[in-house]
Formats: sequence, structure tokens, C-alpha cells
Amino acid sequence: MSRLATSCAAISMAVAVMAGTVVAGDAGAQPRGARGCTPYTAIFAPGTWETRPDADPTVPVGMLRPIGDGLQRQLGGDITVLYAPYAASAFDQGLTYAQSLGTLESRLRQMVSGLCASTRVLLAGYSQGADGIGDFATEIGHGAGPIGAERVLGVGLLADPHRDPNTTLSLGNPQPGHGIAGSREQDFGALTDRVRTLCADGDLYCSLNAATSPFLAALGRVISGDPAPIAALLPGATDPGQLMAQVVQVGAGWAATAANLPAILDSLTGLPGVIESGDLRTAHQVASDLNAALAPLVKAAAGVDLPLVASVIRAAAAVDPSGWTAAAGVIADAMTGIDILRIAADVGQMQETLWRAVESMDHSGPLAAAATASALAPLTIDLAGAVIGPFADAVRGDLRVAAQTLISIGGPDSINDLLQLSRQGAAMATFYASKAHLDYGDDAQILLNFLDSQVNS
Repeated sequence: MSRLATSCAAISMAVAVMAGTVVAGDAGAQPRGARGCTPYTAIFAPGTWETRPDADPTVPVGMLRPIGDGLQRQLGGDITVLYAPYAASAFDQGLTYAQSLGTLESRLRQMVSGLCASTRVLLAGYSQGADGIGDFATEIGHGAGPIGAERVLGVGLLADPHRDPNTTLSLGNPQPGHGIAGSREQDFGALTDRVRTLCADGDLYCSLNAATSPFLAALGRVISGDPAPIAALLPGATDPGQLMAQVVQVGAGWAATAANLPAILDSLTGLPGVIESGDLRTAHQVASDLNAALAPLVKAAAGVDLPLVASVIRAAAAVDPSGWTAAAGVIADAMTGIDILRIAADVGQMQETLWRAVESMDHSGPLAAAATASALAPLTIDLAGAVIGPFADAVRGDLRVAAQTLISIGGPDSINDLLQLSRQGAAMATFYASKAHLDYGDDAQILLNFLDSQVNS
């Protein structure tokens, strides 16, 4: 069982959302003195929020720090280790993920272009940094970079959102699937034999199966690519990071209840009749089961701008050929006309009232129970008259078809991936959420060994 599946802590996607790491420019860190041209230069790209544009590149930071420190110990004065300062944001600091990545790629070109001609280069990145380093290595490998491929000794990609095990050799325990942002359009060309990727067990950001989790894969491609399809949908005051957390939250809720929608509808339509018959014990059980079945829908709807979320899902559907994301959009659209929170509130009050009525029956007799149950009348009228109708129409129409699509295409793996990510509060916009995405302590030594071997080969 993966660490992702076993380390769930109740989605912050929402989201306490983010676990932090050491930030560049820590007041207690002392930059190293400038040194002349060394035989080797390592340029590392930290992950999201691990650095900033004005950081001192000689100060070790973040997930890659143990690797840089290890190379420094082993090679001493023969190596210069630099950490690329860039925005390192994800829909915060006024930048989208793609725009932040652009600042990294510009900085990498600047840093490498300024190196002396004799130094040999090592490159490595973590998360968003791996995304940028991978793209940069692709350019170099195809002759479009600021230096020739012959000067690059090795490239390490830790938790790469564009990981492709079919074109890149893996270190550590090989993981299934690809990065959440999909594969790069090109391989690493002349650098292919010198690039290694490493993905921790259960890290969905670098080991997502697009076939079984098309919704997450589509969102990843939209978020990491051109921001225009999403940016055009957002009102000026919208926090895109929170919005993307809501998208995952909604997708998880729909996926969790897709198979149960007909049963939920049957219970909703039947509950008033059971209450009217006077079978309070059965009515209480039905209300209890309904409360449990509605819980994922309530979580999906709570605090969510459903029309806006539906628009974002539709944008992601354009890059999902499976039809799963399009079906999720249909569900989101349908649910905008259903007051699911009102339904849940009615059912919850019914459950409590029925429980008191059953207790009254046991202790004080039928008359006392009937007096307690009389409080159900307005709830029953509200549920039957004002709420069930729209829900029934949707379930029997678009919702039913869309739910069947989700189940037939995605299956249990898709639903589980969404639920696991949702429970951990992972904001999709950050590529930096789950504990699995932070659990690279042991893997740092594996990457260090590879880079050191490239120097000594």
C-alpha cells in the first residue's frame, strides 16, 4: 500500500493545505565567499516556496540541500554549488505556476551562460524545480541551450511533474504512471543517458496514471501549461489556489457518490412516506443512512462556487479525451440547481428528531413519541415539496448519465486518487501538498550517489 494511501490526514485539495520547507535567505544562513572557476558546478532548482527571486544562490535550501551539502563534502574546493533563485510560486505572489516556471527557466539560462567555459555541470531540481530543470535539460540535449550537452555530466529530477518513465531511467523504487502535468513533447536528446528521475512511493505529482485518473491528469496539464484557459474564467478577486482546491473537492465528492445517486434518490423520496406510516425506527435508520451517503456531496458543496468550478472543469475537459472530466462538468453544472446543503440540513434534523421520538417511544410510550415526531411535519413538507423535485429530475437525467460515465471510465482507482488527495487538502495549483510529495529524505542520498558517480565516471 502506498504512503499516500496510508498517510491521509483530513484535504486541509482542503488543503491545512501546504507543508513548508526551509526558505532561501534564512537570516541565520551565511553565504559562502565567492570562489574562482571550479572544475565542477552544480546548479540546483528548489521546489515551490523553497526560494525567492532575490535569494542568495550560494545559500543551500530546501529538499536539495542534503544533495548539495553531500557534493560539497565529497568534492570540496573542486565544486561550486548554486541554488537558482526564482519566484517559486504557484498561483500566489501574483503569478501562476506556469509564469513562475518561466522565471526559473530564465534564471537557469542566465546562470549557466555566466559559467566559465572549463567547468563541467551537474543539474538537479525538485518538484517545480524539477519541472524547470527537465525542460532546460531538454533544450540542452537538443542543441538549443546556452551550453553544449558534452559539458553536462548528470541531471537529477526529484518529484518531476513531467516525469515519463518511458523516456527517462528511474532511480530508487520505480513508480507507475507519469507526472501529473503529462509527458514532455521531446525526450532529453543527447543527455538521455545522463538524466535520472526519482519519484517517491505514492507521490501523485510524479506517478499519476492518466488512464485511471483522467480528472487529475487533465487538471495537471491545464494548471502547468498555458494559464489562459483558467485565468479567463476567474473574477479579479478570486484566489486561484483556493479555487483549484475547490475543483478537487468537488471532483472527489462527485466521484464518491456517483454510484450511490439512485439509492440516495430512492431514500429521499421514500423517507416522508416511512415517517407518515409511523414506523419511526425504520425512518430513523433511513435518515441515518442518508446522512452518511450525502456527506461527500455536502463536503463538495460547502464553501464552493459551483458555477465557477464547473467552468474550470469544462476547461480541463478540453484536454481529457476519456470523457471523465466532461462528465464531472455535467455533474457540477447539474448540481448548481440543487440545494444540497438544504437537503442535508433537513435530513440531519429529521435524524435527530426521529432519534428523540424513538427514545420517547421506549421510555414514555407512543403518545410521547407522536408528540416528538410532530416536529417532523415542516421538514417533511420542505423536503418533499421544495427540494426533492430538482434532485430527482437531475438524477434521472444528466446526473445519471454522467455518474455512469465516471464509474465506467475512471473506476475505483480514479475515485481513490481523488479522495486521497482531497483528504490531505492538496491544492492542485501548488504541486506541493501531500506528505508523499515531501517524503524524499531517503531518496536524497540515492540522487547524491548518482550525481557523484557521474563526476567520478
